[in-house]
Amino acid sequence: MRFTTERMTVGLATSGQAILVALFLAVLVPLIVTVHAQPAEDAWLILASGEKGSIHAHTTRADLVRTYGAANVVDKDVDVGEGETEPGTVIFPNDPERLIEILWKDPEKKTLPASAQLSGAKSRWKTAHNISLGTSLKDLERLNGRPFKLAGFGWDYSGTVLSWENGSLAADFAGGHGRGIIRLDSAASESVDKDVAQVEGDGAFLSTHPVMQKLNPTAYQIIIVFPATNEK
Repeated sequence: MRFTTERMTVGLATSGQAILVALFLAVLVPLIVTVHAQPAEDAWLILASGEKGSIHAHTTRADLVRTYGAANVVDKDVDVGEGETEPGTVIFPNDPERLIEILWKDPEKKTLPASAQLSGAKSRWKTAHNISLGTSLKDLERLNGRPFKLAGFGWDYSGTVLSWENGSLAADFAGGHGRGIIRLDSAASESVDKDVAQVEGDGAFLSTHPVMQKLNPTAYQIIIVFPATNEK
């Protein structure tokens, strides 16, 4: 009887340990899975705040070389509009979808980016809310939660967003700690669509203008202007 009782006691202890181990694994395994499921920071994300991302407010040229390779980091003049250029650094100069142009606050030492510029029809780079080259006027309206103002077409700063009209995108692109300049254009020309003339020039137009809605222009240039050092 004593032998049987001892065996029963050992069995219960073993069973209790097994239950504890099972409970431990039930808690630990989901935690491990969750940690490994966390996505790595998006290498193509660039924010006006300059607080994070592979290119941020404190990136140096040496950082770019370490990240992207010396062959993909080239110093050259960057177009800043109206026929003017400034010395800067271009990443992936031979790949339009990965190309990004950097201007420096200290052009000699090439430290502290002043701005990062995307131009073209499509890019792997993106900013807040996944906005990138090719994002349309209607997409921006939806993200902003209301209409916004933009300049007319057909000049150097064609389709520049002038005001988010206190919409949701104002905080990310005009919030005081860095800013984002987005320019839109349409493939349509006045020779193809006579209505284009109604939204040409440097005047301001609401995104709800019937011709703007009809054309639904897309982003062809995005400039991220990082905060001044004393803004951080």
